[in-house]
Amino acid sequence: MPELKIGLVGAGWMGKAHAMCYRAQPLAFGGKPAVPVLEVLAEVNEEMAGRAVREFGFQRHTGDWHAVVDDPAVDIVDICTPNDLHLDIAMAAIANGKHVYCEKPLANDAKTAFAMAEAAEKAGVITMVGFNYIKNPAQTLARKLVAGGEIGAPSYYRGSFSADFLGRPEIPFSWRCETAKAGSGVIGDIGAHCFAYLSHLVGQPVDEVVCNLEIVIPERPAPAALGGFDLHAAGSGQMVQVETDDLATVMFKTAGGLDGHMEMSRVSLGKRMDIGYELTGTKDAVRYFYDRINDLQLYKEDGDPSTRGFTHIAMGPTDPRYAAFYPVPGLGAGYNDYKVMEVQDLIEAVAAGRPAYPDFRFAAEIQRVIDACILSDAERRWVKVDEIAV
Repeated sequence: MPELKIGLVGAGWMGKAHAMCYRAQPLAFGGKPAVPVLEVLAEVNEEMAGRAVREFGFQRHTGDWHAVVDDPAVDIVDICTPNDLHLDIAMAAIANGKHVYCEKPLANDAKTAFAMAEAAEKAGVITMVGFNYIKNPAQTLARKLVAGGEIGAPSYYRGSFSADFLGRPEIPFSWRCETAKAGSGVIGDIGAHCFAYLSHLVGQPVDEVVCNLEIVIPERPAPAALGGFDLHAAGSGQMVQVETDDLATVMFKTAGGLDGHMEMSRVSLGKRMDIGYELTGTKDAVRYFYDRINDLQLYKEDGDPSTRGFTHIAMGPTDPRYAAFYPVPGLGAGYNDYKVMEVQDLIEAVAAGRPAYPDFRFAAEIQRVIDACILSDAERRWVKVDEIAV
């Protein structure tokens, strides 16, 4: 079986998730059309890289990411670092002819994201960005239903992503709280997923937005030690000013005439992970909620009025990605399973020499909407997305 050698940069929570998924791919998908090989891992220093390489199962490690992108053995550079490092690592990898798998958001601003997309396209390398929520077979079905006209023309969208991973003020300051490193707060951190859902489902570019951003917890304790995001990490006692938003509320219009609104929060106490949307069409409707992670809900405006209502559709092996894991419907595929599906899509694209989905350009378009939201909040007005220069 052909092999694709992976060079991972960043061994925090997301780097660990990626490593797990590469190791699961041969079990779920039989190592076809290629087997991912965990070749080399990079972290900010040799000590951290050495700990991670043993845990993750890579063959080699380094304290310098340049060694990964320059390594002739590496086929795919996988970027799981803070957002501000995505540009330099991806551009160096592209210059060396490597395929690139990068976590979202792709960059800290749209101009940078589009430059990355154009560089990859010019070099002819395959790119993918980690919007793994849309890899859920429920979203594949939802997209198929919408594209097939099952709900009529989409007319209204309501989306939300609420969590509480930064809900307590004693949680230490991290790079997510710093504009220079994160680029934005919740609007880019998890708002990117909300806009990815919208794009995936309706395929209509967002034309105009109005947005309000709020910092709910204005300062946090500095971390006591260097490390990745950790809900239980100790603070140093010294307080640091938070620069990025915790709450976002957005109204939008698409180029296809769809109206809608979204809300995003990473400080909604009690909401561990609450993701959902409702898409209403001129005929029927479809909706999804994360507490029924493997179900899609479909409403049909026909039949006996006394029994009309949303029908729960449980995902099953009629979807080939689901079938790779489970032979019967209704079992519990979850976050890392969708990451494995994402990895499989990347491997298939690289093996076939065709574009992956979603790629750098998809992510750049999302970043442009995020930048429009930030500008809207700053200037307190509706903003056309094409006002954001790229």
